[in-house]
Parts: sequence; structure tokens; C-alpha cells
Amino acid sequence: MRWRVFGIVAALALSACAQPALQYVPSKKSAVELRTIQTRVVPGDFDNTMRSVIETMHDLGYRITRVAPEAGVVSGTRSSSLRLAVVVQSRGEEESAVRANASVISQIQEAQVDSPEFYQRDFFVPLGDTMGRSLTTLSETDDAPDAARPVAELNTLAEREAQAKSNTTE
Repeated sequence: MRWRVFGIVAALALSACAQPALQYVPSKKSAVELRTIQTRVVPGDFDNTMRSVIETMHDLGYRITRVAPEAGVVSGTRSSSLRLAVVVQSRGEEESAVRANASVISQIQEAQVDSPEFYQRDFFVPLGDTMGRSLTTLSETDDAPDAARPVAELNTLAEREAQAKSNTTE
């Protein structure tokens, strides 16, 4: 009987320690402004651009967590709190559009990065260096790839449960 009571108390204590669901905090910038910050035009075909994106993310210390070449998406995590998803979209045979979307993870929230300096200095300049090419900003009238939400390891119980739930509904 004592072991049964101990088991119930232990189960209750563990369930009280469960982490709350991660709250997503989107950028406060407009969609057009965010698209301009996050997107560059790259002189290069789709395959070479995808390889360069992966190489750049590795060089910057990201652990690649997902590559979906058919969708043109690469995701990675750095320092377990910074996630980056990059979408590559072909714009003809010799040009691609690249859109990066980053978020910072804390214990209770995931906040989208909307700093132009972050994207320029911490992704697009290194990508241009890797490719040996100059990247240009996208005009407001040009189509841009949709931003992908970064995918990383399922670090929290809430993330693992959400992933399991989405896999059963698909």
C-alpha cells in the first residue's frame, strides 16, 4: 500500500513539473517590411544555392535539423536557443530568391527575430562570401518565398507532444 501511495505522489510531482506549451511571439513589423529584411536575390541556380545555404549554416555553427530539397527548405539550430529556417526558390535558371527566418527560444516562448542587422550580418553576408557573389535585396513588387518556421530538435516535452499530435492528424 505504501508503494502505491508513493507511486501516485511521484506521478503527481512529475506532472506538476511539465513545461507549459511554448508561446510563439511573431514580429511586430509589417509583412512587407519583414519580407524585405529576410529575403535576398542570389545569382545562382537552385541546386548550387541550396548547397551554399547548407554550407553557410554549417560554417556559422548551425546543426542542420531538416533538409527538404523538394520544398527548398533547410532548418538548423545554434546554441540550442537560436533556430534558423531558410527557403530557396528558383527564379529562372541562373537566379534564386533566399528567405531566412530566425527565432530565439527561451523556456516559455519562441520569438521571431526581426533585426535587419542579424539577417544581413549573420546570414546573408556569409552566404554571399560562400558563393563568391553579391546578393541584392528584393524589390517590394517581386514575389518572395513564404517564410518557413524553423524546425529544430524537439527539446521540450511540449514540442514533442505537439509534433506527435501533428503527425497523427496528417
